[in-house]
Amino acid sequence: MGLLEIGQLVTSKMGRDSGKKYVVVEFQDDSHVIVADGFVRKLNRPKRKNRKHLVAHNIRLDVEEWDDKAIRDFLEQHSNVEEVGKEGFTDHGQG
Repeated sequence: MGLLEIGQLVTSKMGRDSGKKYVVVEFQDDSHVIVADGFVRKLNRPKRKNRKHLVAHNIRLDVEEWDDKAIRDFLEQHSNVEEVGKEGFTDHGQG
């Protein structure tokens, strides 16, 4: 499925949610992933995002059991990762 992985921290770079952080929870097809943030987009109602509209970070959520609280805590812990061009960013919009 490319360079993205399940549990990876991503930031939306397009749309109304631009700048919002999510965790990849599922792959839908070659160009879309399913993401959740544990707040508005919970695991029972995740968001479908185009891979081209995401910036991936080199940080992954590794837990045995996925739940909204684990995702919320992970995102709050890594909320300081903000700008493209900083360490750990990969732009998946190329290609």
